[in-house]
Amino acid sequence: MKYNNVSIKGIGSYLPPTIRSSREIETKANTTGEWMDSKLGIKERRNALNSTPSDLGTQAALKAIEDANLSKNDIDMIIVATSSGEKISPSTACLIHNKLQLQQNIPAFDVNAVCAGFVYALSLAGALISSKTHKNILVIGTEVYSKITDWQDRNCVFFGDGAGAVILSNSNKGWMSVELNANGGGTGMTGFTLEPGQTYNTNPKEVWNQAISVLPGSIQNILTKTQLEIDDIDHFIPHQASINMLKVIADKVKLPHSKLRTVMHKYANIAGASIPIVLDDIKHQGILHKNNKLLLTAIGSGWAWGSIIINYDE
Repeated sequence: MKYNNVSIKGIGSYLPPTIRSSREIETKANTTGEWMDSKLGIKERRNALNSTPSDLGTQAALKAIEDANLSKNDIDMIIVATSSGEKISPSTACLIHNKLQLQQNIPAFDVNAVCAGFVYALSLAGALISSKTHKNILVIGTEVYSKITDWQDRNCVFFGDGAGAVILSNSNKGWMSVELNANGGGTGMTGFTLEPGQTYNTNPKEVWNQAISVLPGSIQNILTKTQLEIDDIDHFIPHQASINMLKVIADKVKLPHSKLRTVMHKYANIAGASIPIVLDDIKHQGILHKNNKLLLTAIGSGWAWGSIIINYDE
């Protein structure tokens, strides 16, 4: 599906200040910092300590609103992608609505597609902006995985905490094309699961197998829909699973590694927040420019996955 007249007007992120290095956790988790670096591309991650997903998401939202040169009360919807919210109810989006002290009664709700959550949330916002039912939608990805991690388990190495946000608004030249999927095959213990009151379980091999199986096809499908070639893509912004996985996916679609954008070396995988955090990172690097073609792709437990191409019209 292609949505016209849609643009990313503002971008922001927030990373908690506490750094937890791979070397710090290697002895407790029966692994090594060298393995985390070489196989995953992860050297360190941020831990939120006493902060919550809504705390982090609120900070990222304020930065995105400022970047967009908007008032808080210009926002007419909040969509939050999270799989680690501090409450089952109310939604993290409503908690953020309250912390932003918004004066108007606007819709606010969560999307849970785990690592694919931001892609799903952004696609919903794109449809609403394109249809002109809304003007400025705040889309946030926020995660605090440190509170649902067993730091004695070898699989504790993957995740970090943080939040990223974008303001999606109307634009004359901006557009986005969306391709979403799910098959339900990963709802058991084969992938990633989190039961209430417990720490997460994951099978990294199954996540790897699913990602390299379905994401290249998703990317090819959306390129076909938009009548673009892989060479037309300026920035490849995937969710930050592992550097080796992302290189395999890039190779399968013949995309140069020089266009692969990552932050996992300093933040690890932040599930639904990874993609907007990368967006903010490349904007601050000064390499994100008007009319760039951005390719976003992600897979989350379930299995749920999807890809988006955005014509960036700031």
